[in-house]
Amino acid sequence: MKHPVTPEISNLDKVVVDQWANLVLAAKDRHHPWHTPTLANVGEGIAQVRTVVLRSADSESRVVSCHTDSRSPKIAQLEADPNFSWHFYDRDAKVQLRAYGRAWVHQNNELTHERWLAGAWRSAQCYRTPIAPGADCQVEDLDVDEPLDPATGEEHFAVLACEINEIDWLFLRVEGHRRARFSWLGNAWHGQWIAP
Repeated sequence: MKHPVTPEISNLDKVVVDQWANLVLAAKDRHHPWHTPTLANVGEGIAQVRTVVLRSADSESRVVSCHTDSRSPKIAQLEADPNFSWHFYDRDAKVQLRAYGRAWVHQNNELTHERWLAGAWRSAQCYRTPIAPGADCQVEDLDVDEPLDPATGEEHFAVLACEINEIDWLFLRVEGHRRARFSWLGNAWHGQWIAP
């Protein structure tokens, strides 16, 4: 017996709205499966892939963001090529979302200061270390023994923001997968069903 196709996976306009609603929710809910997506770019001639924490998502501006260390290699890579890809997967819902866009960095500005004071400093002991991410070090250099202090580390704190201009949505199901591509054209999302 075939299950009926629900409107949520038959209407392209609804699909893209639902995905943005999930992104907004994931940025606020640390238990949401999309709260820790994979962020990818090309750097040093190879794919650079890492898990990040989704810190914000705004459907109106189409901007998603994560926090990073301003000394991270991805910052220099971004300057060479600002194209970044995000990968989200919800195992229970069987939904994969890939989002593509151009990224930029906020550092030492109003946004980063607001986010720092709003709590980024509490989980950011790594920003206080004198050693840049990816730099060679000794094992004893890895622990930061200084007490948590909002007055230290902000100089290395950055927000990586990305304006999404294309989304690839995939819904896995026994009755047949559904996949669609959404492109931002003019001032609206334009969807197209594509083969899974």
